[in-house]
Amino acid sequence: MELVIVIVLAGILAIAAFPRFVDRGAFEARGYREAVRAALRYAHKHAIASGCNVRATVDATGYALKRSDSCTGTTDFGTDVRRPDGGGAFSGGTPSGVAVSGSLDIWFDSGGRPFEAAGGTALSSPASVTVGGEAVTVEHVTGYVH
Repeated sequence: MELVIVIVLAGILAIAAFPRFVDRGAFEARGYREAVRAALRYAHKHAIASGCNVRATVDATGYALKRSDSCTGTTDFGTDVRRPDGGGAFSGGTPSGVAVSGSLDIWFDSGGRPFEAAGGTALSSPASVTVGGEAVTVEHVTGYVH
């Protein structure tokens, strides 16, 4: 009798827990959010290490990092930043089912300070974009990404 009750309870738990293991949406959202954070952090560090301005864009279609063609320009971001592992351009598309609200278009100077790409002015407040329901934020004074 106890064995039957245990089997029934195990079946009920399996039915309740199974959808959590099948639904990959939460995992994909978190993974993509961390990829966006990593890209922004890399843009910040790459600008400091290379001494060249690096632009980072994030929107509903994906993210991309570009370096200034003249290294110090504020509008000539035409050169792809390469992945540190020797791969292709440091960019990625938004996975289907992952919601991105808002957009982020900034560049970092050689000191790691973030600037608005549109006006070229230093950020006066933190800038953020929401990926999968959580904000990815760039601090306006230090360029710290969290």
